[in-house]
Amino acid sequence: MVRAKRRMRIPGHPRPFYVSCLLRDDETWRIEARYGSLLGDTHERHRSAFVDVRVGSYRSDQVRDGGLGDNDKEAESYGYVDLPYGSGEDGLRHGLWRLAEARNREAVESLLSKRSHALSYIDAGGSPSFERREPIVDLRFTPFPEVDRAAWGRYVERVSAGIRRHPEIHDGHVEFEALHTVRSFVDAEGGRRMECHVLWSLECYLWMLARDGSAFPWTIKHNVRDPAELPDARRFAAEIAATVGKLRVLSRARTIRSFCGPALLEPGPAGLLLHEAVGHRLEGNRLLASGEGRTFGDSLGAEILPTFLSAYDDPGLARFEGQSLVGHYRFDDEGIGAERASLVERGKLTGFLTTRTSIGPRHRSNGHARNRYHERPISRMGVLVVEAERGAALDERELKRALVAEIRRQKAPFGVRIVEATNGETVTDAYDFQAFLGEINLATKVYPSGREEWIRGVNFVGTPLNGIHGIVAAGRKLHVDNSYCGAESGYVPVTTISPALLLSELELQSKPGSRYTPFSLPLPWRAGPRSRPRRPRRKTR
Repeated sequence: MVRAKRRMRIPGHPRPFYVSCLLRDDETWRIEARYGSLLGDTHERHRSAFVDVRVGSYRSDQVRDGGLGDNDKEAESYGYVDLPYGSGEDGLRHGLWRLAEARNREAVESLLSKRSHALSYIDAGGSPSFERREPIVDLRFTPFPEVDRAAWGRYVERVSAGIRRHPEIHDGHVEFEALHTVRSFVDAEGGRRMECHVLWSLECYLWMLARDGSAFPWTIKHNVRDPAELPDARRFAAEIAATVGKLRVLSRARTIRSFCGPALLEPGPAGLLLHEAVGHRLEGNRLLASGEGRTFGDSLGAEILPTFLSAYDDPGLARFEGQSLVGHYRFDDEGIGAERASLVERGKLTGFLTTRTSIGPRHRSNGHARNRYHERPISRMGVLVVEAERGAALDERELKRALVAEIRRQKAPFGVRIVEATNGETVTDAYDFQAFLGEINLATKVYPSGREEWIRGVNFVGTPLNGIHGIVAAGRKLHVDNSYCGAESGYVPVTTISPALLLSELELQSKPGSRYTPFSLPLPWRAGPRSRPRRPRRKTR
């Protein structure tokens, strides 16, 4: 990196003022079984690098629109991101040389394009392009726990075999995955950092086909940093049985197509709503992109949430109430130490998730630059925590009573309680509709009497400001959701910790989907005893 900064130059063009490299060494074990039989057992090694070459100056470099669009798979450098991981150094040195050369040419070309663009358009940022920071050296290496492939193979075989006990399930598998990652960061300013990550996951996929042709897919997922937190085979089998019970309930539930009215979101769905409607819109790099909606760009100090709610993002938080957090890390993908970022205090917007890309005067990165592969690191959530003031937080019974009171106040025929939801998405750019969506797995219709009945067939949707302005109460209990989030800089592990939320108004829309024709054959183990074909009788006179 030092050699590249000092000697790499294209005649007639500016030389780099900053060069860095983030190297990722991944080792992955993946074992999958279906109905008691192994389907796959793989062990992979992979090494990749993100090399950042910046030309111009700290005041004005080649990066445009906060780097959101720096993820082109057609770029020359994309072909050099994967690197050798063998014992010899020459293959690695050669790969870094090719990658740095390509990134330098692309940086110079981007700088010329940015200057040409400035002839017709004003830069949305206007602040210095890149923050200077003192280099830090931290080379702590943490030994990885062993992965017992044979034991986990027996585990997934045993648990997946148990799915046969549930005749309603027409497809299913169980998968174990362990990911060991070493991140090594070096820059030409003298920074050197190393961090070891472990990520363990168990997944069970279930697919049920009801008599009316409706399909019900469901995925049980456990993502943890500590393998001791994964359920043993008996406990996981019990969780699968309980989920099959939920699917039975869903298959008999009434279908609704749309709704708009009072809604109680349990902590998991509430965290999903806040992640999509608020979290992504507080990512600082989005404030610099001309194509972004910048929902809260001019709201610093303004009230964006109810006064009884506060929020912060702290990737340095490794555990919460005994649970490991997958969004935890010590330093981000620009080599900056992870810091707690205050976002909302008693309803008022206090800050954003930031990187070394400046978003305004007195800018300082709080260590939220993240990427996965070849994409430029941009500001992303790590461990998002939303809390309610103690005096205002309600327990589960009080929340239910508050929902019923809101239904009666509005004279609505019913409200909804969203019990489980997953797979949210949102749109933040100005060229599209500002909206968010969350896929509902389990929900009930709540009548003014307090009676509940299960419903199916809808997802929750909305626009960010209307969605969060409808929050009228929050729960006391916090729920940890360890998951993954996809955005312009790739899929990264994230954690959301949230209470339940009561909304005066939430909109539901119909789920997409078609009904399936029934299978012509029963499941093999439901076909009855095997029988031999009859021999034809010989005719006699």
